Amino acid sequence: MRRIARRFSSPVFTGVVVALVVGATTAAAAPTAVTSVVKFAKRATFAKKAAHATRAKYATRAGKAKHATLALSAKVANNSSLLQGHPASDFATGPSNQKIDFRAQAGTGETTILDTGKLLMSASCDGTGKLRILASTKVDHADIEGLGNGGDIQDDDFNISESPVSLGPTQGETRRVMYTEPGGQTVELNFLASASNYPPPGNGDPNPDHGKPLGGAVACLVTGFAIVQ
Repeated sequence: MRRIARRFSSPVFTGVVVALVVGATTAAAAPTAVTSVVKFAKRATFAKKAAHATRAKYATRAGKAKHATLALSAKVANNSSLLQGHPASDFATGPSNQKIDFRAQAGTGETTILDTGKLLMSASCDGTGKLRILASTKVDHADIEGLGNGGDIQDDDFNISESPVSLGPTQGETRRVMYTEPGGQTVELNFLASASNYPPPGNGDPNPDHGKPLGGAVACLVTGFAIVQ
């Protein structure tokens, strides 16, 4: 036995023992190593899939956004082709309220206070403080009617060549005027008109002794609104 021990106490024997121990350890650790490799592989696969999914999602969104933009552009282009040379305002479906307001001192010249594209309304206040309100049509064969405290106005074939026309008396006047034209635009005017100097009253009209508008802050006043359809 002593001989065998001496024979196996050599460095070769030591190396064999170490190899066997290391091999056993490696074999024991192999399942853990394999598990780790599989785990990392799965993570990499999921990460790759997630990246692809995200890219696909963004690509889909980008595609939809682009299609929506193109659709909108096509719709706009199609709508513009349907205008047939008419301005877009001719196709407005809802009414537009526009304020009318003229507050002027004596000596104020003709001033535009409303322009619908078809109907033009202006006012002036002369050197004596007398107010004048005019209406002009920009298209032929329009129709304009008006009534108020003073005389009525009526023109069933209102043409450019007849413009401008007076919108009636201004002696403490509250007036409603309707205008329309062949293209279909309709304008309703509602306004108050007063001035520090009135023209002589007509036959049967009351004496226009009402004082100066806004206590004399202005010589001429026109205020109200227009409904444009």
